[in-house]
Amino acid sequence: MKRILILFIAVSLAYSCKSAKDSKSTASTNENAIEKKLQQTWVLENLNGKVVTEKDFSVLPKIVMTSSTFSGSTGCNAIKGNLSSKGEKQVQFLNLTTETKKCDAKQEGEFLQLLRTNSGYSIDNNKLFLSNQFGLTMSFKKG
Repeated sequence: MKRILILFIAVSLAYSCKSAKDSKSTASTNENAIEKKLQQTWVLENLNGKVVTEKDFSVLPKIVMTSSTFSGSTGCNAIKGNLSSKGEKQVQFLNLTTETKKCDAKQEGEFLQLLRTNSGYSIDNNKLFLSNQFGLTMSFKKG
């Protein structure tokens, strides 16, 4: 009888430890997961309060977001990196890498810098608005 009791306690402890570990890993995964409505293609419309045109960029920049990564174009160079969310309405573009082709995209540098400093977002009427600590930086339409 004693052996059965000890075996029961051991199995219970092992199961409870595994359950606690699983819930911790699920919580940390969900903490950095990107909201579903962000996970699509976005085309730049506005940069620092100014409407962008193809005169500013060879082709309008776009960002394709998944649950943890992004890719896209600066209008000339391909970009990619990781996405992280540290809370509601927050998204960061991490490990941003870009090609280095010589381009005639006048505002490419500004676009990349604003992506790197981005911290918040909102979505309204199928438009994505990105912001940093100074306020609204860019807006995108669904692509």
